[in-house]
Amino acid sequence: MTQPEMKRKTLVLGPNEHRLAEPLDVLGEIVRVKLSGADTNGAAAMVHVTVPKLSGPPLHRHSREDEWFYVLQGEITFEVDGQRFNATQGASAFAPRGAVHAFQNFHDDPAQLLVLMNPAGAERFFEDIHALNKGMSEPDFARVELLMQSYGIELLGPPLS
Repeated sequence: MTQPEMKRKTLVLGPNEHRLAEPLDVLGEIVRVKLSGADTNGAAAMVHVTVPKLSGPPLHRHSREDEWFYVLQGEITFEVDGQRFNATQGASAFAPRGAVHAFQNFHDDPAQLLVLMNPAGAERFFEDIHALNKGMSEPDFARVELLMQSYGIELLGPPLS
């Protein structure tokens, strides 16, 4: 016999609402957790990311989750498994677990993304990155890389240029 599934609650959030006490600063990007693993019994999580000019994660790969990106506003350059492409409002990109990927905003205006992660877990990584670097003038990249490894994320190169 399997464990009974936990009853999930309906969740409605306004444009500036999120599931945590504050938005997260993840290496210069503002991340708002819109749906957490706690909301979905670990099935999925979703974050709203504001990507400033010349911002984006380094080249990396996840061993635990798939990521789906949807551009709400602006233009983002994605690279997934060696293929680079520009995505504007309404475009999306999928990086299955194991795919080498990164994205970057090369434009003056901030871009807005929705990122769906399946299964959940990476939203906790964003919380931990925020806490690790809070109050620091520069991120501690050695500690960031160790944290990435603890979440099954492999750093493979610098941000896109």
